[in-house]
Amino acid sequence: MRVEGGTTLLVEGKAEVKVQGKAEVFGCPVESVTVSEGKILPIYVVEDSEVEVEGNYIAVKGSTIPGSWSRLVETIEREGYTKIMLFGDTDSGKSSLATFLANKLSGGKWLIDLDIGQSDIAHPCAMGLGYTEGGITSISEVQMIDGYFVGTISPTGREARCLRGVASIISKVDDLAKEGDRIIIDTTGWTKGKKAREYKLAKVEIIKPDLIVCFGNIPYYLKRYSTFEVESFVLKKRSREVRSSIRSRLYAKWLENAELRRFEDDEVEFENTTLFKGEKIEFLEGVLDAKVIFAEKGADFLNVCVEKEVEVGGELIKALLEIYEVKEVCIFSPDQLKGLMLGLYDRDGRYLGFGLLRGLDVENRSIEVFTSVGGEVGRIEFGEIKLNDDLKEVVTRVP
Repeated sequence: MRVEGGTTLLVEGKAEVKVQGKAEVFGCPVESVTVSEGKILPIYVVEDSEVEVEGNYIAVKGSTIPGSWSRLVETIEREGYTKIMLFGDTDSGKSSLATFLANKLSGGKWLIDLDIGQSDIAHPCAMGLGYTEGGITSISEVQMIDGYFVGTISPTGREARCLRGVASIISKVDDLAKEGDRIIIDTTGWTKGKKAREYKLAKVEIIKPDLIVCFGNIPYYLKRYSTFEVESFVLKKRSREVRSSIRSRLYAKWLENAELRRFEDDEVEFENTTLFKGEKIEFLEGVLDAKVIFAEKGADFLNVCVEKEVEVGGELIKALLEIYEVKEVCIFSPDQLKGLMLGLYDRDGRYLGFGLLRGLDVENRSIEVFTSVGGEVGRIEFGEIKLNDDLKEVVTRVP
């Protein structure tokens, strides 16, 4: 079909687009583009062109990119800002703006994705760091150079662990960035309430951005920082079901060509867990309605691995806390941990990707992991959720 210049095609995935002429997406020239399911991409036809669309779309006159975005680029270039942090609610357009800035700003661009719920550079449950010189239609096209495994899709209740991740990635990018490079930080959409405010302010203190870009009105608690207000870019709000479906698709992508690997406790560090961190003990017989196959006690924890899942009441847990003089008790079966998400790092501390726990050998202190990560692994971080057969998240009890 013939499309007049100055027209935007809002294409909803899953779709394929081919252009004979001149068109762009977030400032990136395109001849063909694939729109993933659950996303809508604005394809701006710069001049009269022949366009073929396989999928749903609507055409609107003019560009849908807010004028404030172009003014933001001009401000960053004029003032020489290096570290730019994006602030806004869920589905406000942060990832789209990050893509636009990556295409429009001069120099190399380091992209930091801190949104563990809908991560584009890493996978859900992790923060990602990548580099680009532009020419992208989505930050999901940026290859992960490093990252930080959190092990859950929400920072709520895990703020301290998330802030450790922010500090880790900022430290790494500060070492990697060269003069003239830009650092663009995409953050989570958690902005409402006292805990969210404290979390965001803590991130600001760690990141120390030159400029905070706010979607909509600038919050009062950011007034003392350098800020810039932009308009939101929301073509369609994504439902919880759509977000879950997108995460499942990303998990599947990161598990392509995955294989089973075995890791021994004395060869690889197991972290974010107390498993194999205590002294093996003989657990009290007859206390649980299941066979105990392994028990260990540390300074403040007790781990009990049973042959099959067992219901444990609060009174029994309270008694065990007192008898063993610990602060935490975890009673679990190997089957309960199957599918647990694990983050894999190399021996230099670089994040490689995730895997799923498939087997637990408590007697030999080893685990089997289904992962596409190859090469040497030096550290494995335990997550707090597991994935079922449909790659949907399930909360589980983890030692």
